[in-house]
Amino acid sequence: MPRKNPAETSRTSFESEFERLATIVDRLEAGNVPLAEMLTLYEEAMALSEKLKAVLAEAELRVEKLAMVHEEMPPASEENSMDDDDSLF
Repeated sequence: MPRKNPAETSRTSFESEFERLATIVDRLEAGNVPLAEMLTLYEEAMALSEKLKAVLAEAELRVEKLAMVHEEMPPASEENSMDDDDSLF
């Protein structure tokens, strides 16, 4: 059986947990859930929400780091134009 890479596993996990959270919210909003089950679902929803927020915060940091690295690199068009200008002289 082929193994999933970590990025694929975390994405699948995030997606499935997000879907579970949406399902819980739908059930709670329907309002026809017994109180004991409602409390259990609410606790699960809060735990999922915190976990998903943490995953999104980590992803945001990764994107910011990538953007900083990208900003430090000169655009390819500038590199090419400087090389072309140098060859003219």
